[in-house]
Amino acid sequence: MRFIHASDLHLGIIPDGQKSWGRERGNAVLSSLDKIVDLVLRENADALFLTGQSFHFPPLREDVERIRQAFARIPFCHVLLFSKSSNAYHFLNSATFPRNVHILKEDREELYIDELNLDILALEGSFLCKEELEHFSPRRSDAIPILLCNTKNEDFLLHNSYLLSSLPFSYIALGGKTEKKVILENKMVYPGSPEPLGKDSTGKHGVFVGNIHPIRKKIDALDFLPLSSAQYLSLHFSLDKTIGTEALRSVLDAEIKKREPETIYRIRFSGYRDPETRISEDLFPKYARVIEWVDESVPYYDFHSLYKEHSNDLLGLFIRSYLKGNIEELSKREQEALFYGVSALLQGGKA
Repeated sequence: MRFIHASDLHLGIIPDGQKSWGRERGNAVLSSLDKIVDLVLRENADALFLTGQSFHFPPLREDVERIRQAFARIPFCHVLLFSKSSNAYHFLNSATFPRNVHILKEDREELYIDELNLDILALEGSFLCKEELEHFSPRRSDAIPILLCNTKNEDFLLHNSYLLSSLPFSYIALGGKTEKKVILENKMVYPGSPEPLGKDSTGKHGVFVGNIHPIRKKIDALDFLPLSSAQYLSLHFSLDKTIGTEALRSVLDAEIKKREPETIYRIRFSGYRDPETRISEDLFPKYARVIEWVDESVPYYDFHSLYKEHSNDLLGLFIRSYLKGNIEELSKREQEALFYGVSALLQGGKA
């Protein structure tokens, strides 16, 4: 039995909505469902598990029609998708789908899929407990038991990993987290969202493709397949006093050119830089997608020479208050205060 497990599509969200590439990111999220359906066709998958939050907002009629059209392309595949029992999900819950599409509306549901000999237990997080899991038994002894569960309670999963590994489920498909995480190898995973949904969603995003042996009821193979059209990437540059503004601009340009143009960056600078090296948005190539940058670097000064020049003014007095001994003897916080204070006094012309 071949399956695809995807989660937390959050259809309708527009990541980086205030940025010039925001609309492109929103379209990529909408297209993620089509990519998953394409993969079902390519893999000839028997089942598609859509756990977690498929819609970022309660779906409207047109949203339901979008998924209906997508699922119409895979009539041979059984689709299981979580909904909610609230009135806000009326359009999804009241819609009519083909018999291969199963909308899970309740916090706890059981269903048996005869064509695949699948026995499904679907739970929302509030129903995830030892008692519920321990008392589950497949309706048919020869069925393939599957647990679909939406939960952010990773602590429960980790603290009860022995119990979960001993349960009769062939596979535990988790949802509720936008980052990929394997809880039990070849048994229980969070796929994460197929598209990254914000600057904290670094790393690869995609879906799991798996195969369950029909006789042994065990996972034969479970592979993560990247699908996302973009990636958030954190870059860290440790500066020193030899790097000037133009040299740093060249380093940034070369580093960013190594990667796909859709890559979105979080950039951090640290270290002790030349006081003449200015950190600003002007450093970044115009084509680069920089969602966030942080300057933790401090200008490097020859404090002893500065003190000799300014021994009788405010700057000299400030330096002397710190340099009673060796600069290395100062704490990190004291060093930063000294560097920032000297920089402010020099730039403010108060010395």
